[in-house]
Amino acid sequence: METKANAIVLIVIVMILLLIAILFKIKSDKKRKSLAISTADREKEISKVKNASQGKKPYFLGIPSWGLALLTMFLAYVVLFVVSNVLGTIFKLPESDIGDLAFYILYGIVVAVCCYFIVKKNPKSIWYVPIICYTIGFIHAIVVPTFWITKSMWIPMFSGLVLSIITSIIGAQVGKKKAISDNP
Repeated sequence: METKANAIVLIVIVMILLLIAILFKIKSDKKRKSLAISTADREKEISKVKNASQGKKPYFLGIPSWGLALLTMFLAYVVLFVVSNVLGTIFKLPESDIGDLAFYILYGIVVAVCCYFIVKKNPKSIWYVPIICYTIGFIHAIVVPTFWITKSMWIPMFSGLVLSIITSIIGAQVGKKKAISDNP
């Protein structure tokens, strides 16, 4: 039970640090945009932004790729953790490596599918989406002392990471082809 508590504490700390970084970024963006510009220059900039944004489609609900990756990371982890615990209690399975193995396999598949769609929408995000999506897996590997030795759960976790990277590459290729074909 200690390792679960350590993992939860570490996740909360990471979330607080991410929230601080996001708030700092928002604050610095507001400071940067408040430069003194004449009214004519401001209207020119607004018309440029309107013309540029008419051709682009926003990401899912206007959330950037890194936000979707964070959302994927937490939702996949929480949903699959709850599902594995509920199924374990329904079928009265003892906590064993089989339940952990099934959890890591499902987590890898869900994250790989999400990485594909995120990177397909924004092919430039291929560099960070799989890493962000697997941050909880990395934290789990560091926190659980028996992760590398007795359980050998690192095999399905890193197989899922490789699968996510491969699906991200495929999604980037499909996204680039679609972006090129959309241009007249």
